[in-house]
Amino acid sequence: MKTNFLMCLCFVSLFGMSVHAEVTATEKIETSADKAGDSVKKAYRKVKDKTCEMVNGKMECVAKKIKHKAKNAADAIETKATEIKNETN
Repeated sequence: MKTNFLMCLCFVSLFGMSVHAEVTATEKIETSADKAGDSVKKAYRKVKDKTCEMVNGKMECVAKKIKHKAKNAADAIETKATEIKNETN
């Protein structure tokens, strides 16, 4: 009985150690590209917000500014989710 338990324990620990996720070069590149894309989108939205404020005034652009901040947050969450998915695969 004791030997069966030890054999099971060894078996489980060996398989537990061998299942180690590594992030491949392709996944690293994908994550970097996603982060770069997020930065470009964020900068573009910021320029649009500033342009809108100069042309239309701050009060008319508040809704657009909030929408852009929400999109920036959604992009960041999506990128982080992809990064976590790549690390766990």
